[in-house]
Amino acid sequence: MACDPADSNRFIRSVDTLFGGKIQPHGCPWFSDEAPLILGAQSDKQSLRQLKQKSRLGLPPQLRCAVWISSVVRVANPHQPIQISDSYGTLGTRHILDAAWDSVLQAVFANPSDRMDAVAVAPDLGLTQNGLYKLIHTDYNKWNPCPSNNGAPIPESGKRSLAAVLCAVQQVLGIEYCPLLPDIACILLTHMPESVAYTTLREMIKSSSYFIPVCQKDYYSWCKSFEVFVMRMSSYHFTVLKEIGVLTPEGLEPMFKRFFTTILKRGDVLHFMDIFVVDGSKAVFRLALSFLQLVPKSTLKSLKLTNAESWWGEIRKKTLHPSFDFKKQLDIMYPKFGKIAKRYPRRKLLKQAVSFHGKWALENMSLYIDKTPPKPTGLLNDKHVLLAKPTAVRSNLAKWLPTPLKTTKLDLIYSTEIHGRSFAAFYKECRRTKHTIILIEAILSEGSATIGMFASHAWIVHPSSFGDGECFLFRADPDPVCYNWIPNFSDDTEHQAIREQFMVARHDFIAMGANSGGTNGLRLDNDLASGESYPTVGFENEPLTKAGHERFEVGVVEVYRMMREVDGKAVDGNDDLIWDLEGI
Repeated sequence: MACDPADSNRFIRSVDTLFGGKIQPHGCPWFSDEAPLILGAQSDKQSLRQLKQKSRLGLPPQLRCAVWISSVVRVANPHQPIQISDSYGTLGTRHILDAAWDSVLQAVFANPSDRMDAVAVAPDLGLTQNGLYKLIHTDYNKWNPCPSNNGAPIPESGKRSLAAVLCAVQQVLGIEYCPLLPDIACILLTHMPESVAYTTLREMIKSSSYFIPVCQKDYYSWCKSFEVFVMRMSSYHFTVLKEIGVLTPEGLEPMFKRFFTTILKRGDVLHFMDIFVVDGSKAVFRLALSFLQLVPKSTLKSLKLTNAESWWGEIRKKTLHPSFDFKKQLDIMYPKFGKIAKRYPRRKLLKQAVSFHGKWALENMSLYIDKTPPKPTGLLNDKHVLLAKPTAVRSNLAKWLPTPLKTTKLDLIYSTEIHGRSFAAFYKECRRTKHTIILIEAILSEGSATIGMFASHAWIVHPSSFGDGECFLFRADPDPVCYNWIPNFSDDTEHQAIREQFMVARHDFIAMGANSGGTNGLRLDNDLASGESYPTVGFENEPLTKAGHERFEVGVVEVYRMMREVDGKAVDGNDDLIWDLEGI
């Protein structure tokens, strides 16, 4: 909803989306409650210069949302009039950002219910899944602003907001590697609604050379450039830190991957964010280099440092101590004169160094494998859906499906809860669809498991086995695992016949996979009331219900066909076509 025209020029008030805490307003003589951002500036250059000066003094918490986004938009769009940039932080623009964010959410989460499980599929962006887990569940516990909740983890609503923003950055903006971004997103969400935080990150990415590395090559270039600047700042520190592994991409993680959140107090990180949104990467390098002066050469000689963590332990002793004054650290970061001032890299030199070390980065960076769970397969309609409703189940299906089917949506065509528990009903609903996924609720002595199979041909009664190597068996929950068919070029005809027993469909059972003992990888009997799962020679699988539970009772059975996202039509084409298996 659009705001009152009289209020359209007023700045958005900060809101703590991450923790849901209350932000206490502070008086500030150099910022008003409405645009323009900087009062009394005679030109755009003077306005930007004054903004940098004021940001180093610290921003009033209630205006951080407006100032942060306006500052980033100014930097990302240097030729844009500052009146337009400032408007991004006003109530008049808020409803536009919210509407745009709603469109992004619809693109990222095809099913609204997926947002509730977004944390399960949130991308780590190079931070590693373990690193992201620690960030979400433990690292921000001391950030909770409510005194009674200090030490409590991020609430579920905050986790979902963070996951939604990260998913949008990956899927809409196309960012796969940017390890600084999860922490930056967390910090922004302590003072911003989701829509404003996402827009701020989008503008940072738009001007990535100014703010953050958005690929692995850029991250390694940052690290190599920092090594050179350390040598320029202090040759003794360089020798020691190089020897113990601090000046490596792994050793520099507390600064260049975690945005100082593990080595500075909450208030100091927020103050640094005030500066970062204006100064960008230059501020990151200056703060990183200023830490060298926390451990002077005389002290460094007496320390017995053995690895990178021991160095960061010494830094934390200083920065997390109650007596640490971040404002004094800023004086070290921005010295007004002297030799030290000249040793800090100016923006032009920093940009040249990062660009120069790009070749080194390409030659030395490790192979990055993105282990982020894939975007979940969508649901055409989630009415009556039970087993495929969990986001994690559909995320795994998206990972396991053949490439042409990964971006399809699932359409429920058979369910024991709707069509009844019988093979007659099963074959009636499934005979027209070539590619199907069967999800089965296996009732075990200790709970249940969701298992299933992907069929490459339509399920229709036939006297011989059929299908092909596209078929696979899987367990979706718990402990997801997929067993693809593995070819074997043995001359043993009998062995090959068993190995190639992909699908079997009779009037009284269906099965996939076989072994010499006559059992199957997955088989359903007795009008879908009971089943079994044993190892097979084709899929090389373990029992899907795990050892000791090979035979089981069956709860819900659901069968899905694949629908194209583009036009909503079935992947298999004409619904009226009944697949003819004669001659197979």
